Amino acid sequence: MDPASIAAYLAFGLFGGTIGGLLGVGGSIGFIPLATIFLAPDKQQLQGAAMLANVVVAATAFRRYRSKGPVDWSLARRLIPPAIVAVLVGVWVSLWVDAAGFRLLFAAFLAQIAVREFRHLARGTAESPDGERELPRAQSTAIGGIMGFLSGLLGIGGGVVGIPLMRAWGRLEVKRAIVTSICTMIPLTAVGATTKALTLWRTPLPDGGNALLPTLGIAACLVPTAIVGSWLGATINLRVTGRAVRWVLTAYLPVAAGWMGWPVVSQWLADAISRIPA
Repeated sequence: MDPASIAAYLAFGLFGGTIGGLLGVGGSIGFIPLATIFLAPDKQQLQGAAMLANVVVAATAFRRYRSKGPVDWSLARRLIPPAIVAVLVGVWVSLWVDAAGFRLLFAAFLAQIAVREFRHLARGTAESPDGERELPRAQSTAIGGIMGFLSGLLGIGGGVVGIPLMRAWGRLEVKRAIVTSICTMIPLTAVGATTKALTLWRTPLPDGGNALLPTLGIAACLVPTAIVGSWLGATINLRVTGRAVRWVLTAYLPVAAGWMGWPVVSQWLADAISRIPA
C-alpha cells in the first residue's frame, strides 16, 4: 500500500470512528463511502476491513458511554442472539453481490434512513412521545435480525437501522437507543468480522496468497484513528442534545448516498446514451 493510501485510510478511520461514536452506528457509514469513492478497493476486502474496525469503534464507544448512558440490558439480551444468526446469513449473501450492486444497495440504504430521520425532524416528532415500553419478543427478534443481516450484507455496524427501530417500536430516547445499539454491536460485529475474515482467507488472489492479508492491511490503517474518533464522537454525544445528533445524521447520510450511488447511475446513463442512434 502506498503512503497516500495509508494517509487516506487513516483519515477515513478518524472520520468514520467519530461518526460511529457520535451516532452509535459503528463506523462503516463513514469508512465505506469515502474509501469507495476515493480509493475504490476491492469490495469484499473493504467490507472485511470495515467490519474489523467496527468492532473497535463499538467497544471504544461503549467504554465511554458505559458510565454515562443507561443501557437497556433486557432489550440488548433479546437483540443479540438473532443478530448473530442473521449476520452469518448476511455475510454469505454479500459474497454474491457485485461492486455496482453493493454501491447501489448501500446508497439506497443510507438514503432511506436519511428520509426517515428528516421527516421526523421536520415534523418535530418528540424523542419519546409515549414513554418507553417493553418490546414484544417478536419485535426484538426482528430488530436484531435486521441489524445482523444488514451488518453482514453491507459491512455496517447495524446501529443505523437498529436505533430508528428501537425508537419507533420501543419509544427509547435517542441516547438510550444509541448506547443499547452499541452494546448489541460488540458481539454482532465480532462474529461478523470473524466470519468475513474466514471467507477472505479462503479467497485466493491472482498473484498468490489470499484476500485476508490486504484486508488486514486496510484495517490496520483504519483502526488506530477509528479508536480516537470513536472516543471523540462519544464524548461529543454526551455533551449535546439528541436532536443535534439526529441533525448530524440527517445531513451526512444524503451526501454519502449520493457519493456512493451516482457513479453507477451515471455509468448507466452514459451507456444508455451511447446506444441511442445518431
